[in-house]
Amino acid sequence: MKFLKFKDEFIKYTGLMFIGISLFNLFNLFYHLFMVRYLPPIEYGHLNTLLALFMLISVPAGTVQTTITKFISSFQVQNKYDRTRGLLRHLLLLMFIIGFSFFLLISLGSRLISSFLQISSYGLVILFGLGLLFAMVIPVPWGGLQGLQKFGSLTFNLIINGALKFFLGVLFVVSGFGVSGAMGAIALSYFITTLFSLLMLEIYLPKEESMARQEQNANGSGPSYISEVYLYFFPVGVTLLCFMVLTNIDLILVKHFFTPIDAGYYSIAQMVGKIILFLPLPIIMVMFPKLSSLEAQGKRTLSTLGQNLRIAGLFCIIAAMLGLLFPSFIIRILSGKVYSECIPLVRFFSVNMTFFSLTLILLYYQLSTHERWFLYPLFFSTLIQTGLIVLFHKTLTQVLLVVGITALCLLGGNFYFVYRPHERRATS
Repeated sequence: MKFLKFKDEFIKYTGLMFIGISLFNLFNLFYHLFMVRYLPPIEYGHLNTLLALFMLISVPAGTVQTTITKFISSFQVQNKYDRTRGLLRHLLLLMFIIGFSFFLLISLGSRLISSFLQISSYGLVILFGLGLLFAMVIPVPWGGLQGLQKFGSLTFNLIINGALKFFLGVLFVVSGFGVSGAMGAIALSYFITTLFSLLMLEIYLPKEESMARQEQNANGSGPSYISEVYLYFFPVGVTLLCFMVLTNIDLILVKHFFTPIDAGYYSIAQMVGKIILFLPLPIIMVMFPKLSSLEAQGKRTLSTLGQNLRIAGLFCIIAAMLGLLFPSFIIRILSGKVYSECIPLVRFFSVNMTFFSLTLILLYYQLSTHERWFLYPLFFSTLIQTGLIVLFHKTLTQVLLVVGITALCLLGGNFYFVYRPHERRATS
């Protein structure tokens, strides 16, 4: 009966997060569709490159959200309410300091960054840094809501963030601010959503405040659990950093090695791949806190992973087939016109991101357990892919071939690490 209840809740919350993330991604898609139509290819290449760099630098923020989700899920099961509030306060201050430091460094180094990425506007880089400041802070309340399993509130925040980004971006670009307006909309949307999500998180925490104080006074000890949190940062940080590099470094290197117009075509084709890459996110956002709670109780649910992989695999395969069979039609929908240069790139992205999508589920499953061997192939795959792109980049197709081989090898390696120990126990 408990398993059936867990399964019903899992399906319900997965459906809820699927709706929220789908709307979030839909607004992001509308944002990119609008920008790719109203901005020249070179300016859209500037924007997309900065967004890829945005994702790479904000990896520490994603690490914090995953870590908060993991520990708060465990704290709630063990009724350790003082640790829930203490962890949130500690990491909120830490991430604000980190985000503000990044903003200062990017502002001071705007000339160097502009020169390396062949971007003429220093102001665009500064707006990028401002958006990064709030993007560093927002994973704290989002991780809190996810760890508390308040999926409805988290869904609402995702929708608000995506809607603000799109509508403000349209308003600013139409008003004549160009690519700076597009980046400014991102910064403002993160600022507003950060304030809103902190308010919603505070609504859920006061009920536990009195119990938290009683428990803290009874223990008479400081937050010694913080050291465990920082230790967990390492595997999460390595995982998210490597995955972000694997799925974004190609765009940055293409922007550096190729002409601006080639980088623009590559960015347009990458939009298709990113849609496939983000398909399993609703499953992951529900799966991870659930499995973390079960892990804190000493339970394992490998069967849940198999169910998630089958569902995600079905969606990814359907999306990949559409990309392989109808690339021209998809490009026309996304950009409003057919760029013949993008057609072979779309086909490669469709296959590559399918491999990465399934790999992402396997990575998060391993993060919910005590298994860490997967970090070694993940780290070396990241180095190998980056090095190979630097060495072999005669054509855009050659770059994508390197990415595809790396993605396939990484997927196979993670399947091995997840299922091999269980096969051993089954035969022992």
